[in-house]
Amino acid sequence: MPTLPWPTLVSAEIADSRSPAALRTRIAWLCHLARAAAVGWAAWMLIAMVWVWADPTRTANIVGHYLNADLGVFSSWQIALGFAAYIVAWIPIAAVAYCIWQLFGGYLRGRIFTGDAAAWVQRVGIAALTAVAVSIITRRIGWLILTSHAGLPFGTRLFTQFVVPNDLLEVVFSLFVLAVGHVFKVAVQIADDNASIV
Repeated sequence: MPTLPWPTLVSAEIADSRSPAALRTRIAWLCHLARAAAVGWAAWMLIAMVWVWADPTRTANIVGHYLNADLGVFSSWQIALGFAAYIVAWIPIAAVAYCIWQLFGGYLRGRIFTGDAAAWVQRVGIAALTAVAVSIITRRIGWLILTSHAGLPFGTRLFTQFVVPNDLLEVVFSLFVLAVGHVFKVAVQIADDNASIV
């Protein structure tokens, strides 16, 4: 019975440990955790929005705190329009969660070093950038609606807390994910080109 030389056996073991199937096995728990966290985050954001807007007094206190003003009582149309604006802002959040779900679902199916995996990484970045932009815009719209009766200067209503540090952090993270997706896509294309040559 022929025996393989030791370097060949070691090389085979290394190759097996680096195969997509082996990698999928090692990261399966992480994929499930990421998918659960994405869904949990989207659900948490929706629940938090409903919790804040369900109590007009609580909403008035939160917005009034940032503006350092007593906003009094909101009318029903202000609450309805403000809540609608924030629900619109939640849609891109749900899109981010969906893209993360699809990305890690692909990893669980063994589609790790593939073009579609790279595309889903890019989609996560794009959806996250969109979520940040929509959040900033709808936050302004919501505040303008809620302060329409308060007699505050328009500049105060428009520019107070226009962009907060957390917005910049989210933009940086989104750009990072987008860049990683682009690099990943190019790497897959180079690997495919090399494989076609060989």
